[in-house]
Parts: sequence; structure tokens; C-alpha cells
Amino acid sequence: MFKCERCKKTLWTNCHKMPDSTVVCNDCYSIYLMQILDKINDTEAYDIIYNFVEKYQGKFPPDLIQELVQLLEIKYNTTVDVVTLGEILHIIRSKIEKEEAIKKLARFERELKKDSSIVNFCEICNVKLPKSEFDYSMEHFGRSLCMMHQKEKRASPHALKVYDALKKRGVDCELEPYTVHKHVDISIKNAKLNIGIDGEHHSLDPEQLHLDLISDENSLKEGFGTKHYTLREIDENLEGIADTLAEVVKQRIKKSQKDEIFSSKKTNHNFSNIHRKQDKKRTTDYLKDGKRPNKLL
Repeated sequence: MFKCERCKKTLWTNCHKMPDSTVVCNDCYSIYLMQILDKINDTEAYDIIYNFVEKYQGKFPPDLIQELVQLLEIKYNTTVDVVTLGEILHIIRSKIEKEEAIKKLARFERELKKDSSIVNFCEICNVKLPKSEFDYSMEHFGRSLCMMHQKEKRASPHALKVYDALKKRGVDCELEPYTVHKHVDISIKNAKLNIGIDGEHHSLDPEQLHLDLISDENSLKEGFGTKHYTLREIDENLEGIADTLAEVVKQRIKKSQKDEIFSSKKTNHNFSNIHRKQDKKRTTDYLKDGKRPNKLL
């Protein structure tokens, strides 16, 4: 039995030692690994690690792992110890093996479904799929999914949790939309609000924070506010966050509707003033020419 130094829970499970020597439980260690992976995904370092895993097929030479650690730190500003990197390499290796298995099954299924008269449907919502959409889904997910449910499969687990919680509260939101300036985790368009689910490095890495601020500024120019949550906040208080967001969305929609009404009234008022000025000028011109204006005839 031990007490996790992060979540403070007393557990009868295996423990893990972090790089800073703190002892944590399986859940906290998994969150830590996901945060490191999240940081790596935001840089070109992911391609380097992915290629490393493909090249050595799970048999990673210890000396080369040490060199990879140095490369990540010096060139990609990503600090990770040898043990943690080894764990990440195996996670990516498992992902590659799963992707390859899915692709093989997808090719096998396509061979069985060569008959063009076959109609394909999304396994989840049962909507009819165009052939191109079905082929893409089978190639990348190994399942028959519509575009919406493909997005759900691409989304991070934490983003998906928030999305599902908002949907249960009747919030009309979109998962993993792409804007002109950036990709966001969740967008609530009728409330002009974006939700970002961030790993720890988004607050601790100066370069990442700078990029996030630029993205938020660009979204603001488009009329969208942005609210960021950390992975830990989602893990610890998902229901409270969803309740708060649902209430804020209602308030923002009401304000937006009021602004539209006010803007419409202001526009109509401006048009009326313009027409009155035009009528006045037309009448003045007629009188100067010694003519009566048409409305007086």
C-alpha cells in the first residue's frame, strides 16, 4: 500500500517513480505520459519519434534512446528522461501495430465489398455514407463511420468527455472543427465560444503559450472567445465544468440575440434618416426649379 504524491490517494496498486523522484499511482503516471505525448504532438518531434519507432520495430538500442533524448532537448525544446521516453516509444509502437492491423482489415473488407450496389451506413448513427467517405473511414479507422463520428475517433479522450457532457445538457457544439487560424477542440458557434483542452506544457512552455495567445487573438478577431481547461481540471471536475459552460452558453446566446435586434433597429433607423434626407433634398431641388414636388401634386 502507498500514498500517491500527486492525487493523495492511498492505493493497493503498482506505483511509478517520476523523474523528480515523486511516487505516483498508475492513473497519475498515465496522465503524465499523455501530457508528454501531447507536448510532442505539438512539435515536429513526433515525426522523428514515429520514424525511430518504425525503424527499430520495438527493439530500441539504449545508446540511441539516449541520443534521441538529447536531440529532443536541444533541437525540439522537449525535455524527457530515458525511462519516460522508453514508455512513450512503446505506446507509439502499439499505436502503429494497431493502425497496421486496422488497415489490413480495411483492405480485406473492401475486397469483399467491391459490388458498387452495396449501400454503406455509419455504425453509430446509421446515416448513409458516400463511397468516398466510407473508403476513407475504413482506411483510417477500420470501421464504417460518418464524418461526425470520424471526428470523435480523432478527438482526445478529454475533449470527447467534455463534448459528451455538453451534448447531454443540450448544448449545440461541434467537436474538432477547423478554423482559418487554428484547430480547436470544441466550438460552440451559436455562443461564439471555443473550448481548448490543454496539457500542462501549454502553461509551462513559453513558445507554446505564445502560439496559444496568437491563436486566441485570431479567434477573438472572428468574434469568438476561448476558454482553456487543463487535463487535470477535466479529470477532477468534469460535471461542474459542463454545468458552468451550459449556463454561460445560454447567457451568451441571449446577449447575441439582443445585440442582433439592437443592430437591426439601428440599421433601420439609419436607413430612415437617409431616406428623409433624400426626400428633403429632392423637395428643395424642386422648389429651386420652381416646380412642386411630386408628393404635393
